[in-house]
Amino acid sequence: MPELPEVETVVRGLQRTIQGEVIQKVQIFRERTLPIQEIDEFQEQLAGKTIMEVARRGKYILFHLTPPLLLIAHLRMTGKFIVADIDQPAKHHRAWFTLQSGVQLIFDDMRCFGTLELYPSLEQCRKLQEQGIEPLSKELTVENISKLFGKSTKEIKNLLLNQSKIVGIGNIYASEILFASGISPFRQGQSISREEIQKLQKETQRILHIAITKNGTSISDFRKVDDKTGEFQNFLQVYGKHGQPCPTCGTPIQRAVQQQRSSFYCSVCQN
Repeated sequence: MPELPEVETVVRGLQRTIQGEVIQKVQIFRERTLPIQEIDEFQEQLAGKTIMEVARRGKYILFHLTPPLLLIAHLRMTGKFIVADIDQPAKHHRAWFTLQSGVQLIFDDMRCFGTLELYPSLEQCRKLQEQGIEPLSKELTVENISKLFGKSTKEIKNLLLNQSKIVGIGNIYASEILFASGISPFRQGQSISREEIQKLQKETQRILHIAITKNGTSISDFRKVDDKTGEFQNFLQVYGKHGQPCPTCGTPIQRAVQQQRSSFYCSVCQN
């Protein structure tokens, strides 16, 4: 599933290419893509709207429209947005937004888990109100991390994946952040010292910033809006490297399953 750097990469691509465009027509090719609206209602509400701003909240893409309306997209496992000048839908196209300039904003989703939803305003979308701290914001302080994790008996890897605490971090970046911080993914939140939290805060922001500059990680399905891959997969230290030598000490990287997700770590460097 795309994580914060991948979603941010998509948002920045959309800001450059479609912000300010007028939606002339919408075509929905798969009903499942709209979990809360009927197709006719969805298409009718969007026709004639101007895309004033494209933004991100956690792993969600927000299209702020005028007259006022909010389109929220979640890419899930294989969803992606493509901006292209074509006239025939492809096999995995789930929605087309025909823009005034003549190009198509295409929502492509091979496994069809991605969603598109409309809300009158940001305040009326409960799922966004329940999201945690943005890790690249000034809210990610040592004090706030301590409040979120300091008394928890849950494993730190699983705490990092909890979107009600810190948003946007998924399996790839949790493994990379913990390795860079020298913290075992199995440590309880309450066992993390203040010094380690300072390291965790620093490495979280450093790694996410670098991943964004590299246009995210493309391991299987993630693509930018021009349908090209990201590059951060070339800079991963531990994720997906089971059995390979640790880049720091040479010990083989280990793999374990936590809450049905793979964790990659160095048993020597992460204590």
